[in-house]
Amino acid sequence: MQQGQALSRPEKMVRLASWLVALVFAGLLVSLGELVIRDLFYLPEGGPPQQEVFRQHIGLDPLKRQQEQLQRQTEALRAEQEKLATTRGQLERGYQTQRQGLDNWLASRAVTADAGQSAEVLKRTRALDALQAQILQWQKREDQASAGLLALAQQQQALQGRVGALEQQAGRQYQQAYSRFELKVFALRLAVILPLLLLGVWLFLRYRSHRYWFFVYGFGLFSLFAFFVELLPYLPNFGGYVRLLVGIALTVFAGMRMIQAFQRYAEKKRVELKQSQSERASHVAYPKALQSYQKRSCPSCDHQYNIAGDDADYCIHCGLQLFRVCACGARNFAFFPFCKKCGGAVARPAALPDHPASKPE
Repeated sequence: MQQGQALSRPEKMVRLASWLVALVFAGLLVSLGELVIRDLFYLPEGGPPQQEVFRQHIGLDPLKRQQEQLQRQTEALRAEQEKLATTRGQLERGYQTQRQGLDNWLASRAVTADAGQSAEVLKRTRALDALQAQILQWQKREDQASAGLLALAQQQQALQGRVGALEQQAGRQYQQAYSRFELKVFALRLAVILPLLLLGVWLFLRYRSHRYWFFVYGFGLFSLFAFFVELLPYLPNFGGYVRLLVGIALTVFAGMRMIQAFQRYAEKKRVELKQSQSERASHVAYPKALQSYQKRSCPSCDHQYNIAGDDADYCIHCGLQLFRVCACGARNFAFFPFCKKCGGAVARPAALPDHPASKPE
């Protein structure tokens, strides 16, 4: 690929279209990758483990049915207790009414002193005694219902303790099985995505300047997205240690690669600066020259040449000749192919003797 500053307008349009193709290509690959990542989730053992299976295996269902049966019995007994209490209440109110009537009748009898009414007193008293016996009978049945409810509540409490312990055991087994399942899924995804990432890096390092570079860049973007966005979120947690260790490893790797790249660059420049001016000038390509001119830097050592002034003809850092004077008198950057004033060819420093440029008198 060429530098953007050295491109003509049609070339810029082609490059823009190429980047668009690269992004579309990457987007299509990302969509395909998302489908593959999704389907890999159901590949091991036909899908994730189900918690209900562990509940059935450990014997929770029979206990749950016992709980439901006890609950139905409790509800039925509570309804019966309420009916008994209602009936007992009605009997007690009837008893109180008859008792009050008897008391009033006895008070009136004491005033009239009618001895012939003794049989009536005995009759009413026996009726009250019978009613009192019924009340006691209903109270006894209500107490039995209350005792039954208490026994059912104790059974439910004991059963709930057993169910809770088994649910915790089933939950632990389910979590262990799900963790193993996640590891299998992650291993499958890593086995698919890691080779794609390595392939993307290899293609970028080898073919990034190829005529079909946009496919290389698109595949590289896809592989980076697949690894860092679609894979890393599924990295097993293990309390956060794994992700932190992976982050530390990636940071150390990136730092080492950056230092190594800078050392290679520094060594390349050191060897290059040992060469003669004509040899160094012959290695300066036009895109590099155009970029250096716009940045006001030396195309050989990459230092700013205008520190000594904009009229400097040589780099004060490495001694490379940067400007020459054309036969027409125009001062041109030595690595441009044509004169900016007359359009004639500009002699490159490699083809000229090493002497400073100067304007003609």
